[in-house]
Amino acid sequence: MIGIGMALCLILMLSCDFLVSSHAKGKIYDDVENIPYRETGLLLGTTPQTRIGRHVNRFFVFRIDAAEKLYKAGKIKSILISGDENSLDGVNEVESMRDSLIARGIPSYAIMLDGKGFRTLESIVRAKQVFGLQSFTLISQKFHNERALYQADYLDIDIKNPVAFNAESPRSAMATITYMREYLARVKLFLDLFNPIVPKE
Repeated sequence: MIGIGMALCLILMLSCDFLVSSHAKGKIYDDVENIPYRETGLLLGTTPQTRIGRHVNRFFVFRIDAAEKLYKAGKIKSILISGDENSLDGVNEVESMRDSLIARGIPSYAIMLDGKGFRTLESIVRAKQVFGLQSFTLISQKFHNERALYQADYLDIDIKNPVAFNAESPRSAMATITYMREYLARVKLFLDLFNPIVPKE
């Protein structure tokens, strides 16, 4: 019985992974030149340091790199940073990202902050319902973008033609743990779609 249960769990995770990954085809880009223009980039937040070991968080650095590339290439006009204003480490993700972008030459007037994007799902919902974005370019790593795109298209909140730009994906033992957890996150994604979020201002 245990073996059957484990097999069913594996099938469920792989099925959810396939649905999310296949849905993103044609909407996700690695090349700045080919990605279509959207007025706003939705930069998904993370902390500047890893929670374990307090090392430089390459997920953070590479997302900043990606947002800078899009803005300076004229592929977005503004950036909405959505994340946790008081993460488990007591770090304000959105302010940390804003400061990094300004240090890269992105003007402060082009940056908006949403410190209540505690989860990816909330970031998507709030982008539309609180900030009034009709469409946007998601900015994160590929695995994260794929999940966020699925949510944007199936939340029934009328977001029009979202696309995503892939930040570079870190390669380390710590990063591998994040990639493994994504299988569970994709299962939870489908549960979340049945529980609408009413965003708080």
